[in-house]
Amino acid sequence: MWSFKAKQLIHREHLLQQILSQQDLQGITLLGGEALNQSRNLIWLLDKIRRHTQLTTFVFTGYEGTELQSQGVFRTLCEICDMLAVGRYDASQRNTSQQWIGSDNQRLIYPATSRENVKQQAINQVEIIIEDDGAMRVLGFPDDYLLDTISN
Repeated sequence: MWSFKAKQLIHREHLLQQILSQQDLQGITLLGGEALNQSRNLIWLLDKIRRHTQLTTFVFTGYEGTELQSQGVFRTLCEICDMLAVGRYDASQRNTSQQWIGSDNQRLIYPATSRENVKQQAINQVEIIIEDDGAMRVLGFPDDYLLDTISN
């Protein structure tokens, strides 16, 4: 699997062991379409997590449902994931009143086998992380007012 470090691969067994060794972990989230660029490894990892843990899995696919079907992965993802965000983020359809997804063209899917009890709500949550060096990371979909407030 790809690492955050350029040109450094992480063997999927090693990544699985890293995930399993974490304390107080409730689930994992995989972001963007990049994970599906290596779908065989992704499906292997998600299947192992599903079979051997109670961790919930949430995949932001970065693809439309029809693309996932033509790639032959949609059905499998629905069998081994608890939540799927389907569709690309579209800034022209931005909607900050949704939980977890940021544009109206995206869909949130809870497959029939989902172990996730929380269903999507019409709320928006944003996490602001201030690092030790003063750098700020914003996770989620902040509205324009929040962005203006924190940038000034």
